[in-house]
Amino acid sequence: MALRLRQIWNPATSIVLRDDLPDNLLVILSEFAHNRSTIIKTSGPHFNSAISKTLRWQFTITVSIASCFAAYAAFAGDDDDALTKKRELLAMQRFNVMYQQVTAADVRSQESGFPVRFAEKPLFKYSDPARGYVAAAVWKLGEKGRPKAFVVSELIPKTFGKPCISYEYISLTKTAFTISSIDMNWSPSSTLFEFKPIRGSDAPEKTVARRLIQMRDITKRISCREVDKNQKCELRLLPQPIDRYTPSSDANADGAVFLYSFGTNPEVMLLLESDGKNWFYAAGRMTGAEDVTLTIDDVDEWKGSPVQPGATSPYTGSIAAIDIPGIAKDGSEIKE
Repeated sequence: MALRLRQIWNPATSIVLRDDLPDNLLVILSEFAHNRSTIIKTSGPHFNSAISKTLRWQFTITVSIASCFAAYAAFAGDDDDALTKKRELLAMQRFNVMYQQVTAADVRSQESGFPVRFAEKPLFKYSDPARGYVAAAVWKLGEKGRPKAFVVSELIPKTFGKPCISYEYISLTKTAFTISSIDMNWSPSSTLFEFKPIRGSDAPEKTVARRLIQMRDITKRISCREVDKNQKCELRLLPQPIDRYTPSSDANADGAVFLYSFGTNPEVMLLLESDGKNWFYAAGRMTGAEDVTLTIDDVDEWKGSPVQPGATSPYTGSIAAIDIPGIAKDGSEIKE
């Protein structure tokens, strides 16, 4: 700090304002320089000589205080940067836990060409502090055409007294398949997604970009709500589809996956598809809420089927103990 004061103030010459000083300090120095020049100009050299020592002390005190504030802000900024980097590292470590679990799952089916692994990159990542989820992601099974299934992974610091990972399983195909790993066991042979025509929609456009605009226009007509523990909640459409795909070889065939969420936590999955001539929709729950409803043009069009637990259910879930970075064995946060 002393070095900086000597560099910006030389009483034998003049005031020099350095470009690399904080903005708040530059403002103070600029105002001081302006006031000092005004006094010298209006009062003459004798007056200037008489008050020069007073001005220098006033300047030194002013700059010292300003420098202290600037230094404190810099140190606080360093602390904020360190905290941000720590949080980013923790988020990466937690994501890696989910990545290792999901990508290690073995997928098998009698259908030729059925995907054998989940995509390595999730379609959507989120957290839900209000519900205690410190990290979560949506993973797709199937790179071509309509996805075969989705798995949602969520890290929960404390369930049954210990850190856990929970899974939601969502089947989009009637083809039987199995998913197995050290903590996953799912064998569906059906789907709850049923495609229905969207009344009043225009024929699909000829370009990908124009069809996306059409799909966005369709979602403006759709709303979703849920009731959980007697609390009604209007769900929010996430601004971007999490996936685009081509459901068939028909001209102008197109498809997209949209999510309706509570905060950032997805509760309803909406699929919009074109067969090249018309538009269709299908919806499925991503929540255990007792009531989930989708409306089109303010008319109830779909209600989520009651959750049916079990390894063969087309929509179900499971939970397993796991180590979560930053979380102790008893589920409490590790504070360093």
